[in-house]
Amino acid sequence: MTDDDRPRPKRSWREIDKMRDRGGSTRRDQRDRESFERSTGYTKYKTNLERLFSGGAPLPEHLRGKGGEANEEGDEGRKKLFAIEDPKAFYAAATEYLKANDMPADPRLLDRLLGHPDEDTVDKALSRLEEMHKAGTLKAPPALRDRLASVEIETGDPKIRRRAAELRKALR
Repeated sequence: MTDDDRPRPKRSWREIDKMRDRGGSTRRDQRDRESFERSTGYTKYKTNLERLFSGGAPLPEHLRGKGGEANEEGDEGRKKLFAIEDPKAFYAAATEYLKANDMPADPRLLDRLLGHPDEDTVDKALSRLEEMHKAGTLKAPPALRDRLASVEIETGDPKIRRRAAELRKALR
């Protein structure tokens, strides 16, 4: 009986895939990766990155100014403010925060400030959102359009109503 006449065992697709996975140049890929990691450019990159994140190196020129103009104290206050879930506590904390800091550039926080009972705060938050939209830096949170619609309904000032409606239509 020749080799062609013998019955061959049927292999499942899983077995065929395992055989395919075993073959290949995994050893070569591993050597290439190791040689890249030993290169001076890679080690320099890793040490500079480590110094940057540990605070030992300044931010590169091309990245400066992209994080906003917020100072560290205002940034911490903004994070604490955003963590408050109770609306009454949030509005009280927001009033205190805005006395010491400028209107934040965080769209999520501005979205929440649109529900503030003080119309002056709502007006300032709306102005900041409009500035960001005109500059093209506004990444609107999902509920912003709904919040703008509620501002249109709840606010007594017709100017704020009109501006909220225009911004809501522009965000479509």
